[in-house]
Amino acid sequence: MNNVRLLLRRGYATRYSGRVVTEMDNGRSVAVEVQVQVPNIQQLDPRGYPLPRRDLVCKVVNILHSRSPDPFTELSDYLETLTLTLTPSEASEILKSLQSASLALQFFRFCPSSIPKFRHDCFTYNRILVILSKSSSPDRVDSVRRIIDEMERSRVRGNISTVNLLIGIFGGGEDLNRCLQLVEKWELNMNRYTYKCLLQAHLRSRDSNKGLEVYQEMKRKGYQPDIFAYNMLLDALAKDEKVDQATKVFEDMKKKHCEPDEYTYTILIRMTGKHGKPDDAISLFQQMLSKNLTPNLIAYNTTIQVLSMQRMVDKTIYLFSKMVENNCCPNEFTYSIILNMLASEGQLGRLDEVIEISKKYMNKSIYAYLVRTLSKLGHASEAHRLFCHMWTFHDQGDRDAYLSMLESLCKEGKITESIDLLTKIHEKGIITDTIMYNTVFTSLGKSKQISHLLDLYTKMKQDGPPPDIFTYNILISSFGRSGRVDEAVKIFEELEKNPNCKPDIITYNSLINCLGKNGDVDEAYMKCKEMEEQGLNPDVVTYSTLIECFGKSDKVEMACKLFDEMISEGCCPNIVTYNILLDCLERCGRTAEAVDLYGKIKEQGLTPDWITYSILERLQSGGHGKFRSRRQNPISGWVVSPLR
Repeated sequence: MNNVRLLLRRGYATRYSGRVVTEMDNGRSVAVEVQVQVPNIQQLDPRGYPLPRRDLVCKVVNILHSRSPDPFTELSDYLETLTLTLTPSEASEILKSLQSASLALQFFRFCPSSIPKFRHDCFTYNRILVILSKSSSPDRVDSVRRIIDEMERSRVRGNISTVNLLIGIFGGGEDLNRCLQLVEKWELNMNRYTYKCLLQAHLRSRDSNKGLEVYQEMKRKGYQPDIFAYNMLLDALAKDEKVDQATKVFEDMKKKHCEPDEYTYTILIRMTGKHGKPDDAISLFQQMLSKNLTPNLIAYNTTIQVLSMQRMVDKTIYLFSKMVENNCCPNEFTYSIILNMLASEGQLGRLDEVIEISKKYMNKSIYAYLVRTLSKLGHASEAHRLFCHMWTFHDQGDRDAYLSMLESLCKEGKITESIDLLTKIHEKGIITDTIMYNTVFTSLGKSKQISHLLDLYTKMKQDGPPPDIFTYNILISSFGRSGRVDEAVKIFEELEKNPNCKPDIITYNSLINCLGKNGDVDEAYMKCKEMEEQGLNPDVVTYSTLIECFGKSDKVEMACKLFDEMISEGCCPNIVTYNILLDCLERCGRTAEAVDLYGKIKEQGLTPDWITYSILERLQSGGHGKFRSRRQNPISGWVVSPLR
């Protein structure tokens, strides 16, 4: 009997038999016909389970990975040649070797439907669940649900590994309840890893209450979470502001001899700092150092943020210096915390101290970030000073930093500095682009510095970059604002000749505004018609501009006609349009029409503003004075508002 078992266990033994078919006359040379006899009995492992046939597994995998139009038909033909059917262990090995989750699922379905007497066992089900858990398919969870339904219909009893896999895949909700029901149905005992999976599932579902319940159950069962599970629970409790529970878990953690790591302390530092306990946060940080734990970037940033929230400027800078001293490189978030604190405390002068401390880490990217942030915070002088420092110490520049500095200078009205920067920016390896020019053009136009604008535009045309539609629109608007109608028309004509740009509705609105407000109302109206011929529909700004222009020229009938045309064309007037026409009617003494028009405002569901009520006040007083205050129209740019 022992000899038989030994024979069956011989892994890859092969028996040969042969017979003599030819013999030479001298009797020394023979030819032998050899026959290989492969045993039909499958190899068994020491426990008596069939061993997977490696040659068979490789053959099946190659067939499935082949470019055959129908690999499963080819596989069926191959399996029919076998004397022994495919075993579940071999199917599991094949599933493991398949590179595609969809192909694995197809093979999983193929086995019981096409292989006689094949029946999946718990291990093949676990194998396909592992494959689906790693899949990125959007319907992978539905596929898992179908697998479990099939498993129950086939009366295949899963093991605790099956449940652990399912908990990891589902993560929460009714599916998680089903996992617990399967534990009871299959009469399984939950182990430490099962509880850990269950704890993490609840925490991923942002249910810290149930996560805490699982933790308490683990304690009763005598199971101890690992450091990763403890950190997940602490983080969830901290985010839900359950400070007492988090503190209790932290104490339990230390009693169970599970040493906290830097992530544990970071979570607690953030929690205590958020609740206004900076001293506790500092104590935790020092405790972390006393345990010879090296704080990482997150730990430093968290503690620095806690100190900055409490406006502890000196302690914040001191900790920052220790961070650099310990060779932990600050990132943009670190600098943003310190920068915002210094700005709010009026101590931006100490930024130089921060830069000096971290000078070994200061690169053009950090400089650029600080310049951009200071510019956005409205500290143009500090940004410019830091920018000059960056310009001096770095040969290559950062485009975003230079653009931010340019925008900041223009916003502060420092025209000379902005033009100077624009002309020198190429020295740092940065190519000036259209956006940079447009930024300066906008500032020059608002300040009506037309001579500088013309000089810069001439330079742009000579040296590049080419102007875009925004450039032309800015120039036309700027010339119109300064009453330079001829230059505005010239720019428009130049745009029409440009093969790469075509006038848009903003271009026409800017030119109509320029012409109308400088006395050429009829030409403005003709440009409106020309715009329609070009396939551009007038918008509310177009009509509002023309109505105001005709109204100011005492051509009230034309203004009213345009208003009616506007409505008939499906362009809805806004409160600015109504105010313009109301003012026009009131000034001409057409009180009844003005009152009717006011009624339409309410019918349209529009809300009257202070201009509307000012006109109504004049209507009620019966005075039609000619003197009005001038205000910028918020819709049509520099168009004169109804009150002039």
